[in-house]
Amino acid sequence: MTGSLDLTLLSGALSGARFGHRIFHFSSADSTNDRALDLMEAGEPEGTLVIAEGQTRGRGRRERSWHSPRGLGIYATLILRPPLPPHHVPLVSFAAAVGAANAVRDSHPGRVSLKWPNDLLLEGKKMGGLLSEARGEGPAAGVVVGLGLNVNQTEAEFPEDLRGFVTSLRLVTGRLWDRSRLLKEILLRWEEEYEGLVQRGPEGLLQRFGELSEFREGAPLQIDPGDGPIRGRFAGFGPAGELLLETSKGSLRPFTFGEVRRMREV
Repeated sequence: MTGSLDLTLLSGALSGARFGHRIFHFSSADSTNDRALDLMEAGEPEGTLVIAEGQTRGRGRRERSWHSPRGLGIYATLILRPPLPPHHVPLVSFAAAVGAANAVRDSHPGRVSLKWPNDLLLEGKKMGGLLSEARGEGPAAGVVVGLGLNVNQTEAEFPEDLRGFVTSLRLVTGRLWDRSRLLKEILLRWEEEYEGLVQRGPEGLLQRFGELSEFREGAPLQIDPGDGPIRGRFAGFGPAGELLLETSKGSLRPFTFGEVRRMREV
């Protein structure tokens, strides 16, 4: 189970799906998102999957590095060309987050939650993250959505500065996981959420994201969008996935990005 990803299993399982009809598999990549962006601009169709056994420059939001040891995690990016209005395009990463969270929950009954905007948590610690990036114009335009998921890492395989803040499925469950089977389930769940978003709009997806959210309405939060922290109470999500914060003055402020942390009190 710690060997390479099984492309035969993935191809067979995804034969009837939109995702994964074309798979680019790398022993090592700088970043699956970077490879996918280049392939998208070269005309690869929607649903093309880029996977790597390890990454040398894996990254998350704000160009932060993502620790990507070979053969231990899932590092995967999909090329998408969503037929959505521009203000709904950011929700494609919500579809990925809900799909991944539910795939893990199907196999492990532990507490899986989502921390807006792009973190997957297991028992309150970071297990994975998502990064969506848009590029191009006209027929070559699209979005890539990358997923990094900690699967079979032990504590010793995380950098010292991350220990205590991150976790893996192996650390929580005490067993090795089959990365190929888990990736298959994630992709199938992800596609269900994506198709629902495209065909029926964002309402159902936002409801499911809210049910998995680490925050409950009324929770005191602090968000820093980059120009200083703002405190308030969590008031749900807007129609484009914005985090809504009720400030002490009673106003409702939407945020499309920012660093969020829970407070004891506003």
